[in-house]
Amino acid sequence: MIIKDFFRGKRVGYYFMAGALVFGIVALILYQQTGATEFTPVLDNTVTASYIIFIVLAAAMLVYELRIVKFITQAVGLYAFLMYIVFEVNYITNLLVAIDPTELTASFVLTIVFGALAWICALVSAIMTKTGLTKFITKGESGQ
Repeated sequence: MIIKDFFRGKRVGYYFMAGALVFGIVALILYQQTGATEFTPVLDNTVTASYIIFIVLAAAMLVYELRIVKFITQAVGLYAFLMYIVFEVNYITNLLVAIDPTELTASFVLTIVFGALAWICALVSAIMTKTGLTKFITKGESGQ
């Protein structure tokens, strides 16, 4: 009953942020396991740090919802996603030019998909959240 009561009071934005958290964790794990290739031999610390910050912010927003921080969270998710694409540009270029028989790998596609899903879910969560700073101002503090 306690779990049922906990989830009863949550809005749609909460569930989208939970999805963003899960997708962000999966994207980070995929990047850590398959990010080093012959085109990018070393994992980039910017991508890793961005995903870690995204995960921490998303987890914090599950506990304490604040719309502006949710928008910051989705911006960090977008940054992590785009930085992954930037650091894989040699691989993408090699695929598009087709100089050698390099093919699109499942790990690359899955990392792109989960990174995009994490960002989109965080964005939808921020849009769907109606909690702002006005919630925390009481009548006594606002002078009314």
